[in-house]
Amino acid sequence: MALLDSAVDIQELGQRNLWVLYGKSNSGKTYVASTFPKPLLYLQIGDDGSNTIAHVEGISAISVSTVKELKDIAKELLKDKKYKTVVVDTFSLLVNEWTDQNVISKNKKMTQQLWGELKTETEEVIKAMHKIAKRHIVVLTCHESTDAIEGMEDEIAPDIRPSVSKGARTYLEGMANYGIHTTKITKEITKGNSTKEVVKYAADIGPNPYYWTKLQIDPSIKVPSRIINPTYDKFMEIIGAVEE
Repeated sequence: MALLDSAVDIQELGQRNLWVLYGKSNSGKTYVASTFPKPLLYLQIGDDGSNTIAHVEGISAISVSTVKELKDIAKELLKDKKYKTVVVDTFSLLVNEWTDQNVISKNKKMTQQLWGELKTETEEVIKAMHKIAKRHIVVLTCHESTDAIEGMEDEIAPDIRPSVSKGARTYLEGMANYGIHTTKITKEITKGNSTKEVVKYAADIGPNPYYWTKLQIDPSIKVPSRIINPTYDKFMEIIGAVEE
């Protein structure tokens, strides 16, 4: 059969569902990820976040300590039919785990070659996550990283993006279908002689001069720059996506 004869309707190719939620510590990344469809598999790297979602039903957890473990789990998930969502929290800490195993534990120093190996390993994991995002919703939480031009911090706005290994960030941003920045808003409200601190969480989802955001959706859909107390359902209401 000629290759052209294998063409199918574009809808039959299916949609990938790879999300990147990134922000500072305690900005609500993990909680927002916990609102995604259940059953949910929570892959924990490091000690971030799990306490904040321990009360949420429908979540199974695995503690991941090596890059190999994460890639092996991704292979198993290619055949999995149980979980709707897979969360990797915090994906940024993958760099720390790799460095501990391949540099610090061996009394080495980071070299150009090792930076290259780390970039390759990180990209392979991203590729594996992208692959399973056709079968599952995949959420990678990341810390944020600020790029600023030295000496011009007050003149040019900082460029705030997900924190991953050196060189692999562009690859992650290219593979993601959705990129969302989370933030914590704290206000003090004074009534009479008492002052009360009010905390809200927000997600930057629309075009933003400071934060990287990405939504692979119909460009005719109007998206607000920010939503308060974000959840998966709120994202779906705004972007018009349909859960498979």
